[in-house]
Amino acid sequence: MMMEKLSRLLHENQGRYDKGLRLPQIPPIKSVWVVGQSSPTIKAKKKLVPAAELIMKSGFNEIINAYDYFFENPSDPEGVHQVRVRIRRFRAILAFFAPLFKAEHYQRQQDTLRQMAGQFGEVRQLDVLLEGIAEIEKESVLEIDCFGEIKSFLKEKREAAFDHLMVALKTDDFALELLDIWIWKLNEPWDETASDLHGSIKDYTKKQIANWHKKIRRSMKTLEIEDQQAIHRVRIKSKKLRYVIEQLSSILDQKNRKSMNAFEKMQDDLGYYHDVFANQHLLEQLVADCEDCQLHYQAGIIIGWQMMAGNRKIKKFIK
Repeated sequence: MMMEKLSRLLHENQGRYDKGLRLPQIPPIKSVWVVGQSSPTIKAKKKLVPAAELIMKSGFNEIINAYDYFFENPSDPEGVHQVRVRIRRFRAILAFFAPLFKAEHYQRQQDTLRQMAGQFGEVRQLDVLLEGIAEIEKESVLEIDCFGEIKSFLKEKREAAFDHLMVALKTDDFALELLDIWIWKLNEPWDETASDLHGSIKDYTKKQIANWHKKIRRSMKTLEIEDQQAIHRVRIKSKKLRYVIEQLSSILDQKNRKSMNAFEKMQDDLGYYHDVFANQHLLEQLVADCEDCQLHYQAGIIIGWQMMAGNRKIKKFIK
């Protein structure tokens, strides 16, 4: 579905792209099952640029398939989640290769991708909040319908946000932004003065992962429980590294592959802590103008419960 739209838009908008376009059409892209983790098989001795282009093609492919899955399964909350995840995975791999790109054009792609993922943010945040309430119900001794009123309230908000999202996506804007990124990739985005450009993917990966590890460890040493923004930044850094390790698993040694499990666990805990404050802010906004005391009461229980659980998780990382 998205491939057909991209091909049509390319034909209709030839004039907006550089005349030096290497390939004047959208090449066929093999389908990838959206809910599975996929990574291209790359030999360690492969030259850096061809390897990076293969990885980028795979990431672009995943966004397309996530988008199609979302439209084919509109009632599945996982569809919204996967579009955001696949865009973030693509952003992570672009960040990993950032020293090799022409800086100005590279940043434009990152800004566009951030905005694309942001369109799904409100719906996803409401899904996360509803999932959190379900988890409280599962673990607590409270009556199962204790949160019935606020769940109904949030589901109505989610439906309205979803309708707004669908209106935006039915335009060609999302597809055009995706097409612009694909054209950027085809038009040789590399900075020929980059010192690592002509080496192997293995050497570059080893160097970059070591640098990212070092930055994360340095940030972890200074974390304070009150500094939500610093915790969030560490979480994002660890998530990006996890995404990169997943996509470059075929050329990594056993030590780096094992580190993915540790990053996954750390990311989950830091992510939960971040969600606590995001959920608190969202709930306070949503019920601020409501005069229903029951909604305020139920929102307070949810905020308190999640705050307690979040503090337990974050204390493992704060010395």
